[in-house]
Amino acid sequence: MASQATESLAVAAAAAAPTKTAAQLISEVGVHVKEEGPGTPSEGESGSGDDVYYHQYIERKGERVLVSWTKEEERRVVRKADYLFLPIFALMFTWMAIDRTNVSGVLTSTFLRDTHMTRDQANTGISLLWFGIVLLEIPSNIVLHRVGPHYWVPLQVVVWGVIEVLQMFVKNYSGWIAARLFLGLAESGFIPGGLYMLSRWYTQDELASRTTLYFFGPSISAAFGSLISAGALRIEGTGGLFGWQWIFLICGASTIATGLIAFTLVPKSPHDTNRLFGGLVPWSGWLSEREADVFVARIIRADPKKGQAATMSISFKDVTDVLLDWATWPYLIICLSGLQSVGGLQTWGTTIVQSLGFTSVRANLLNAPAPVLASLFGLVLSWFVDRYKRFGYTIGFAAVWTMVGLIALYNLPVTTQASWSFYAAYVVTVAAPSWQPLNVTWLSLNQKTPQKRAIAYAVYIGCSNLGGTYGNQVFRGSDAPLYRRAWAACLALGAVWIATLIIQTSLFKWSNRRFAQKVRDDPSLETEALYTDRKGRKYRYYW
Repeated sequence: MASQATESLAVAAAAAAPTKTAAQLISEVGVHVKEEGPGTPSEGESGSGDDVYYHQYIERKGERVLVSWTKEEERRVVRKADYLFLPIFALMFTWMAIDRTNVSGVLTSTFLRDTHMTRDQANTGISLLWFGIVLLEIPSNIVLHRVGPHYWVPLQVVVWGVIEVLQMFVKNYSGWIAARLFLGLAESGFIPGGLYMLSRWYTQDELASRTTLYFFGPSISAAFGSLISAGALRIEGTGGLFGWQWIFLICGASTIATGLIAFTLVPKSPHDTNRLFGGLVPWSGWLSEREADVFVARIIRADPKKGQAATMSISFKDVTDVLLDWATWPYLIICLSGLQSVGGLQTWGTTIVQSLGFTSVRANLLNAPAPVLASLFGLVLSWFVDRYKRFGYTIGFAAVWTMVGLIALYNLPVTTQASWSFYAAYVVTVAAPSWQPLNVTWLSLNQKTPQKRAIAYAVYIGCSNLGGTYGNQVFRGSDAPLYRRAWAACLALGAVWIATLIIQTSLFKWSNRRFAQKVRDDPSLETEALYTDRKGRKYRYYW
């Protein structure tokens, strides 16, 4: 799942930088460095078998350095990022998702009665959260690239955590509307910001699985949220607080703590892991200078358009190029239809399970298993995509799975007599493999420049949040308890999802065949290729 939104490394311009002798540089940094000149080893690889060395120029402290490393060294530094860097972002994303979806548990409590609201009024507030996110998604993304994600992302997490806590003081419909809108505004841009950071730390071949892990927490957030809600509802009355107030307090305080941890530990770049609090306080760090060199060099070698700058300039033309590109729109349609074919279940799933005759605590517990299964199945799909690079077929598998579950839900009665059969169909539907990380990676891989990838992320996530404004509205109080219109709407969205996916995959394959013909006539067009398979064949699009 890939994002590669970093500024290009000035390798070509680096010839003007001062150079030291090879001996000086080796003694100072412990890497293989050679002076530039005729016959001097340059970028690429050397050796054979287990003794292959990769070579890549990077910039460090204003100097152009040639780094040489082995595959084993590369694996070691990547593992460090997997264990120390990736979990921080996954944890932030998990709490963001819980803060969005914990309303599912809140609605099974006395919340509506205590705040004198109707179910449809609660729905309006839920939709406004998504509207708030969409409103500032692109502006927030632009600010992030100017300020730097190591500052901006943790700040966002702390701010929306405070707003999450303040929701416990909601007394009426007006307060609910304001709270959800401001929560959405505070969360704007977080997801593309996180994806941007991952793209600076991982190569294209690594991003699908890492992005799936990044989305793993949000995928199981409904499970965690349900467990938190079940626990909070059990302590209702403690401290004079309602159960729903405890839900907001627990989730908000945990989010604030996570944001502070991120501000402490998230580095500006691989070369800055030895600085805490955004670079303000020195410490030992978790990447040595040598390891940081290898980390950066491997990324530049995989994609020379990536670089080492912490900020990036995005022009208006970058935005229009993405929005006017025909290849962008199928992803957005799939996002708006596929995600929302089951999107309403994130909010109302627990309430529907409760209507089968279960208590609020038990309904929250029963809602936990399906998201966990979806996340695990999603990891399996990400492994398949990392290995075979076939996005359309993989997402199509998840789409068919979802549609089968929705058809079962449409035909089964929502009654206490049929509670377990309906619940089983509900679990099967919600447990469909998590596919959104694959779709957003697919989109980014088919963008040519880091700037376009960054904008594509923001546009895609904006559409994902826009879908939330109507996805929750399909489950109306007037349609309960059978929800016939709701299930019909979900099936219609699923049909659009599958149809668009088939057309999109077919168009990409057709474009690749045309591209191959053009390359045969003009080999210089090979530079336009975005994907090279294991046999060396080049393609314009991943499909």
